[in-house]
Amino acid sequence: MRKKLVSLLSIGALSVGVLGACSNDEGSSESSNGKDDVLKVWSFTDELKEPIKTYEEKNGVKVELTIVPIADYPTKLKPALESGVGAPDVFTGEIAFLKQWVDAGYWENLSDEPYNVNEISDDYIPYVFDLGKDKDGNVRALSWQTTPGGVYYKRSLAKEVLGTDDPTEIGNMMSSMDGVFEVAEKMKQKGYKMFPDEGAIRWFSQGANPEAWVNDKNELVLTEDKINYMDYAKELREKQYTALAPEWSPSWFEGMSKPIKVKEGGKETETQVFSYVLPTWGLHSVLKDSAKWYAGVIADQKAKHADSVEA
Repeated sequence: MRKKLVSLLSIGALSVGVLGACSNDEGSSESSNGKDDVLKVWSFTDELKEPIKTYEEKNGVKVELTIVPIADYPTKLKPALESGVGAPDVFTGEIAFLKQWVDAGYWENLSDEPYNVNEISDDYIPYVFDLGKDKDGNVRALSWQTTPGGVYYKRSLAKEVLGTDDPTEIGNMMSSMDGVFEVAEKMKQKGYKMFPDEGAIRWFSQGANPEAWVNDKNELVLTEDKINYMDYAKELREKQYTALAPEWSPSWFEGMSKPIKVKEGGKETETQVFSYVLPTWGLHSVLKDSAKWYAGVIADQKAKHADSVEA
């Protein structure tokens, strides 16, 4: 049943960016009350910069974009939405917390007038359009992108362990789950981890079969792809191929740039994570930002060390 071949370089619909107007009932900012001529937008990436320029030119409206790092985004935005103090007029969401926010009523009902977004539903892939619907079937958020994804790996570790860092060669090595586990074993022998955690491979299953885990009758639907995913995840954990760093956790981010601590069998060891499974925006909004942050920390530590030596 398992060991089904999958393409790791063409994982579709890995993540969906969504955009919705803040509901007046849940505390929109002052601009929606006519007290401010600035439309306030919050996001966790800079992808809206160009669309905002076009919007400003066409509508004569000034837009203020606030970018909050994804690691801090939910914790900073939710209190503002709950209290209504400093809440933006428009804010973006990420698929990891999309459904929770849609059903919380934070976003305006876009199915109602003057939005009438159901009229443009045919312009969307059905499941992408449905992602922004609340439990009553009202559209609360619309996607501006459905991004493909792939495996991002550390070229230095690839060169050391696999003898090459060439993307084509690495892609061929990992063109099936059999190949993935072969690479994972080689990484383990050198003291490295293949993925941050088992959840990294869930996108392979979801991309191959986007059918929901639970249907309209509240029944669990276990397709072959989903059963395969659970088998693979179990094997990753049992063979200690992951760093036990859940997605979006501090250790998940740290593993992108530096060794992290892993506690297995009561023993703590230090390891490096070889690869991450992310959408295309993950390179610019997650990996690059994390590497930049770590470089800044190292530079600061070196400066402090130099000061202490000089003193």
